[in-house]
Amino acid sequence: PRSGHGPFSPALRGEMSAPPRHDAEAPTQHTASTGPILYKTKVAVNTQALTGMRGFAVMHVAFNHACTLSDSASFFFPDGPHLHGTCVIGQIQLMGAGSLGFFFLISGFVLVIGYAQIALRPAATCREFAAGSPADFASSSSVVGGGRSGLPVLSAMSFLRSRFARLGPMYYLANLLVVMIGGRLLRNQLEYTPYQIVLMLTCTSTWFFEEPFLVTLWTIPVLFFFYLCFPVLAPWIQRIPPRHVRGIAIAMYGLNIVLYGGGYTLLGYPWTWVRNFPPARLPVFVMGMCCAMQRLHATHARLEGRPSPTESCPTRLGLLGCGCMHPVTGLAICWLGVTLASSLAASACLGGEALRYYNELFLPMLFYEWVYAATDPDQSDSPVVRFFSSRPMVWLGDVSMATYMLHYLVLGVLARFIELSVARGLMRKFVTGGPSWPPYRFGQAMFSGG
Repeated sequence: PRSGHGPFSPALRGEMSAPPRHDAEAPTQHTASTGPILYKTKVAVNTQALTGMRGFAVMHVAFNHACTLSDSASFFFPDGPHLHGTCVIGQIQLMGAGSLGFFFLISGFVLVIGYAQIALRPAATCREFAAGSPADFASSSSVVGGGRSGLPVLSAMSFLRSRFARLGPMYYLANLLVVMIGGRLLRNQLEYTPYQIVLMLTCTSTWFFEEPFLVTLWTIPVLFFFYLCFPVLAPWIQRIPPRHVRGIAIAMYGLNIVLYGGGYTLLGYPWTWVRNFPPARLPVFVMGMCCAMQRLHATHARLEGRPSPTESCPTRLGLLGCGCMHPVTGLAICWLGVTLASSLAASACLGGEALRYYNELFLPMLFYEWVYAATDPDQSDSPVVRFFSSRPMVWLGDVSMATYMLHYLVLGVLARFIELSVARGLMRKFVTGGPSWPPYRFGQAMFSGG
């Protein structure tokens, strides 16, 4: 099967290598266990739609930053800014921050599919943790229970080298470009302390409440932290009994609210610092790992003719699908509704930063269900899955890492060269008599209440 690379994923895009076996063709002698089920063979999981979803999310973030860097309010008020306190009324905010948790969750999902389908055991020594250990067991599709005899150990060094090869070069290039052109074109900090340089070079800036030279690269130290944790977390995630996997994911969702919300509410840290702190975001990554294990359990059950608890709840599936649609479609409508409502409210200065915070805090559970639904073979004919699996969306997903790392730098350079936002330039060129301009009247009615 054809495979590819997304921004935060291993070398797997995941077109189905073979059609799933029907229940009538699958063996039925295997009974479901209430304990852990460890697998010795891989199955094909179609993650192509996730690649397109990741590309879409990156474009969501990029367009949000484009609006932030431009004077989009002048599209509605060409005669000058209208302020509500310090907030510029009509300044478009697309709530791109809400999609960042989506990246982390997808990252956990695809890493499990790519590296942790085969049963792993925890390393017994530091040397074994670094170098790994090969498997030594007889072939069968699965082994019930949490036994460790003969199981392989994931090589942390090999795993981290593969991750560095994907993220490292672009990360250092983007930071270097900021140093070269930042001071003149972006009005960026001209000098960096040795402490900041060391943190940037070791990809640990946000671990110590600092930022890389390019502010939007804060996600890379967070991902690096996740990658360090993955070889330790994977064997543990695999040993969660199938009927408890979703419960653990919900617990991680609650922990995310406690750590993220608590850091902001109780400790008084700026929420943008808490959101950049890797331990506060780790629960969302673990949610993605749980989602992958839930999908693997369902796929193995499907192939072996066993019932899958997660697919045997029509009430829940009907609720997620809004009663008459595929769950993946219903969840897409929910995400779109929440994002549009938040964007309109923030653009009208009704919440602003608080809405960004709440979107990041509460959306991960929706993303969990959405990713699980998007990888369900029974929902492959959904218009949402077909859209995200289309060639243009998959291409966007394949280039999304480079797009994400460089988009803010490119937008900043363009804004500095042009000196005028696109919106203001259009207004000055084509608009005479602002109050007669339809978007002006729309902005007055919508954002000013008049």
